[in-house]
Amino acid sequence: MTPFVGGLARARLVLAESFGHAAFRIPQLRVIGPLLAGRSVLAVLPTGAGKSLCYQVPALLAGGRGLTLVISPLISLMQDQVGTLRHGGLPAAYLNSALDAVQQQGVVQAALGGQVRLLYCAPERLGTLVRSLRRGGGEGTRVALLAVDEAHCIVEWGSAFRPVYRALGRFRYLLGDPITLALTGSATPAARADILRVLRMRDAEIVTASFDRPNLRFAVERVASDRARFARLRALVREATGPVLIYTSTRRITELVTRALLRVSVRAAPYHAGLTNGVRRGVLQSFLAGRMPVVVATSAFGMGIDKPDVRRVIHWGPPRTLESYYQEAGRAGRDGLPAECTVLWQPLDLVLGHVGPEMRRYTLTRRCRRRLLLAYFGETVSACHGCDRCG
Repeated sequence: MTPFVGGLARARLVLAESFGHAAFRIPQLRVIGPLLAGRSVLAVLPTGAGKSLCYQVPALLAGGRGLTLVISPLISLMQDQVGTLRHGGLPAAYLNSALDAVQQQGVVQAALGGQVRLLYCAPERLGTLVRSLRRGGGEGTRVALLAVDEAHCIVEWGSAFRPVYRALGRFRYLLGDPITLALTGSATPAARADILRVLRMRDAEIVTASFDRPNLRFAVERVASDRARFARLRALVREATGPVLIYTSTRRITELVTRALLRVSVRAAPYHAGLTNGVRRGVLQSFLAGRMPVVVATSAFGMGIDKPDVRRVIHWGPPRTLESYYQEAGRAGRDGLPAECTVLWQPLDLVLGHVGPEMRRYTLTRRCRRRLLLAYFGETVSACHGCDRCG
């Protein structure tokens, strides 16, 4: 029996009253409909599709019939979403290493007491939480909906970086196999199969939408040296008509590029895991508020962050995979207006061996980059709306 009350009619009312949106988008309806009927869903929707609402609205429909537990990969992402929900008067909390032991216990007790409807949890805190939920007898001990946000992390991070991701299916079993929503902005057919296998979602519906972002223009530029790369980077930043995101492969490069930009009077800030939570939070808030026009970051920055007016995403060298590139480039132009996505590379980037074969192919191709990118995700497009190969 589904824990959600009221069906789509009630969902539309919650969407309007609690989130201020007049109507669901078509992809959102394709996800929420099966969830409300009690079926699990893997949703592969592009950046800007409004994925978070696909579990936030059902969470409020569950009422006192269970908790919505959201597995989220990043502290900054949890803080941003929980802060927004609380600002709107919605009962949300997060559980991660930014809280001390006493604070974490307080969050767990609030969830057990039914005072929290949406609980965001880092994968590494899931074991302790599951034990508490299984021992407890309070209103919040049942998980009505399990949402795995940024589910591509199961594939990209689960093998070595954060192995707990490969155990999510076991935690799902221990929670009683609740209705589950796995969400990602990019996943190949093989990655989708891996996500479903790890989460043990054998009968899940798969919802996909077009990966094509017509307002984004894709370009790759070869440079002779890091000095030349920085000169071109500086020009691209100064040409930008709005906020800029620069992605690098390491913390060290992030710091070096930021300092170089500051020396030429470009306001910029670094963002990477080596900074304190407070510093990262300050950079994020300044960027979202428009006070910091340029952020130089490692790959995690921007995941799930609602910044619609990024006009340019620049990569200091190709990222490791084409999935990563699509995720990061896709943070440009979420408002639907034109935006530029540029990779600056030199031959040494490819020699070092950190770039996968599909990303290497994208970097070196003389054919349409948009078609190559979309084909990787199993999609064809009749015409290129803009790349450096097609004009």
